[in-house]
Amino acid sequence: MDCLTAKEAMKRAIQFLEDGPLESIGIIPMDMLLAGQEDSEWRDQVRELQMILPGEKEILEAAGIDDRQILRETEERTFLRMFMKYLQKNHQRVYLLAETEEELTRVEDAVRRYSRGIRITGHALIRSGENREENVINDINGTETDCILSVLSSPYQEEFAARGRALLNAKVWMGCGRALWRSYDESKLSVRIRKFFLKRIFWHRVERQQKGN
Repeated sequence: MDCLTAKEAMKRAIQFLEDGPLESIGIIPMDMLLAGQEDSEWRDQVRELQMILPGEKEILEAAGIDDRQILRETEERTFLRMFMKYLQKNHQRVYLLAETEEELTRVEDAVRRYSRGIRITGHALIRSGENREENVINDINGTETDCILSVLSSPYQEEFAARGRALLNAKVWMGCGRALWRSYDESKLSVRIRKFFLKRIFWHRVERQQKGN
């Protein structure tokens, strides 16, 4: 993963948006790492992303990163907030990808909360195995989209991004998953309980791997 401050990550993201062709940014949370740990194909697809950022500070801590600024900004999702503000202030066109109507509603709501006025050019619901990627790619290309905002689940999100990179006319694929709306969910007791157990599982895996090495 890229160990960057939010400002450093934004400089790279702005360069992606200004230059083209399509570049991919992935925000990888703990649950995604745990699920993909033994999937070598998924790991290879993640490595193809042009910028990979941790979704939680625990990932950095497990890697021995102790930079307080980077840890704080990761915990507060500073880069994601800056990125969304940039899209708004520069009138960037955004296309949304989700798997269900519920997820689409949540991501639309999160976009409005982060940055009112972002220009949403369209959206699509798509899942692995539906054989609709060509139609979705054609729809995206017909909207002159700058940024594809994806909350698809892994590993399908990374598979689609890899297959579509040469075909999509957008400039940035942002795979942010639940990070986009997680800030507004964390006050819920069920979410806090889930995160507590997720952290314990994550650190157990890290400790076991360290002992194995």
